[in-house]
Amino acid sequence: MKKLSAKGMKALKVVHLVCAIAWFGSAISMNLLRHLVVVKDAAGMYWMAEILEAIDMKILVPGAIGCLLTGIVYGVFTNWGFFKHRWLTVKWVLTIFMILLGTFHMGPLVKENVLVGKAIMEGNGDAAQYWHNVSTNAYAGLLQIVLLTVVTIVSVYKPWKRKGH
Repeated sequence: MKKLSAKGMKALKVVHLVCAIAWFGSAISMNLLRHLVVVKDAAGMYWMAEILEAIDMKILVPGAIGCLLTGIVYGVFTNWGFFKHRWLTVKWVLTIFMILLGTFHMGPLVKENVLVGKAIMEGNGDAAQYWHNVSTNAYAGLLQIVLLTVVTIVSVYKPWKRKGH
């Protein structure tokens, strides 16, 4: 398989870093909104849900997918491979875990809150369900931020490198 040139590697690194910043920054932003912005009325609940979904779908998800895709390019078209080093394996495991957590747990709750928030505005929504979803995602969001921090540290320090590399 043909490997990337030095220029190609730099371009790949830029794209990977931009995607990582989008993922990490949006995760932090969403959690700050969940923890620091207090909404008390139906309209505020609905619009908070809309804002969280917009950040999720327009910034976080593309960032996460971008990290996954650029990681695949790194694995295929560079000498890094996929599992050549334990630190790469840790990154892959954590990345896949976070994407699955977001796809099958966090994302559906974000989407559900848009619908619940709209129903609350119309007078027939379940506020307890809304706040349960917010709370559940706040904890999962903190976990995601911790794991993104771990992935960043592992990426920089590259612990557990094989001897001779």
